[in-house]
Amino acid sequence: MKKIGLLCLLVSLPVFAQSEISGMAHVVDGDTIHVTTDHATIKVRLLGIAAPDNQQSGGNEATAFLEHYAEGEPVHCTLDGTQFQMHEVGICYVAGQDIAAAVIRAGLARDCPAVSGGRYWPIERPEAQKLPLPDYCQSGTARHR
Repeated sequence: MKKIGLLCLLVSLPVFAQSEISGMAHVVDGDTIHVTTDHATIKVRLLGIAAPDNQQSGGNEATAFLEHYAEGEPVHCTLDGTQFQMHEVGICYVAGQDIAAAVIRAGLARDCPAVSGGRYWPIERPEAQKLPLPDYCQSGTARHR
């Protein structure tokens, strides 16, 4: 019985393991990109931030900023092994710079503390407080939904 339990654990490990991907960035919105690698296109939700959707106030601005910052650029992402709305979740970098942090610094997204653990709170701009913060960002029990 112990062997079966161990086997189940070993089989499930890759699902929870971090992984690294690199490729070209295509911006979907202010907190989502697609990364085109040599083998696939991977949908990535930027870990720990909440930007307005394109149809919400501020959404087009967040998307335009991220397009200017990352569209068509080489990107490297560390995926955390979780998913959000059928997207991988991770921290992505362009030229060594955290692109989620860039959107936060621009005042176009908010730190999502239930997910980020407050990673971006120190750089969140006061004007970003007017942006909506999804319920899952405020809950201490939610991870990614």
